[in-house]
Amino acid sequence: MCQFVETIRIKDGVAMNTRYHIERLNKTRNHFWPSSKPISESELLTDIPQVMGLQKARVVYDASGITLREYHAYTIRDVKSICVVEDNRIDYTWKSTDRNVLTAQRDKAPKYDEVIIIKNGKVTDTSYTNLCFYDGHRWLTPDTPLLKGTMRQHLLDEGKIIVSPITKKDIASFEKVALINAMMDLGDLILPISSIDFTPLRI
Repeated sequence: MCQFVETIRIKDGVAMNTRYHIERLNKTRNHFWPSSKPISESELLTDIPQVMGLQKARVVYDASGITLREYHAYTIRDVKSICVVEDNRIDYTWKSTDRNVLTAQRDKAPKYDEVIIIKNGKVTDTSYTNLCFYDGHRWLTPDTPLLKGTMRQHLLDEGKIIVSPITKKDIASFEKVALINAMMDLGDLILPISSIDFTPLRI
């Protein structure tokens, strides 16, 4: 049976952005199992460890409902070098526990800390985050993400980032790139554009 996952940021014992997670969870369940009963936000997390600092909650679910909740301390990964890779067939519309299509991209550039995936000439995501690019005035996020992340949507709703078409050729015109996901807010991991190798690796 296909399983899906939500990764949720827990800061000082408080779950963040749960509304976005439960909306995506129920949208996914309704798509794959239309007769499934919606899961309430109060059911999403239980027994959150009341500790200071950053934790990662991992919630796995399928047609039967939530099958696993686990909590771990979280440290932001050190990323200093990025390579551009191209794959016109990749698809990761739904946040599945099967991440093989993403790890395959990452594995093609072992000398780099992370990859930016290009699909049909358009910027999508890295292997584990959405992207935002700073043009000197605004933060722009690609209109072609592989996965519409919860932090991305939160930042859009807050007006902190703007959706824009971004091609591979556009990347060099920006000053900085930020990696964001459920665990990383805008500003938590920012790199200069000079850290990106634009020589594409095709998969």
